Amino acid sequence: MPDAGLELSRAEMRARAVQALEELADGSFAVRMRHEAAARIVVTLRRVALLAAAGDLPAAPMPPCRLAAIAEGWDATAMTAHEYAEGLPAADLALLLAEAPGWAEARRALG
Repeated sequence: MPDAGLELSRAEMRARAVQALEELADGSFAVRMRHEAAARIVVTLRRVALLAAAGDLPAAPMPPCRLAAIAEGWDATAMTAHEYAEGLPAADLALLLAEAPGWAEARRALG
């Protein structure tokens, strides 16, 4: 949960509010949130694959090949998941955001 910043000085609170309004107005907030969501999806895809390979989760349903390929492209030793998500082509970013929820629901249904 985001911090409301109530402990901030009025000047600091104002500066943060103005910055947030600017980000909302120019669309950069939405872009940042899309990258954050994509990073979480990539991490989740990788974790589920590792756990399935170790036998700690059922192997099926596997993510669609396109999702798996995007997740496998991340080198966790070279960059953060967020950095990776920021560098994804727009089509890959859109694919992650569109297809991951369906795959996650199918996985979750397994219990």
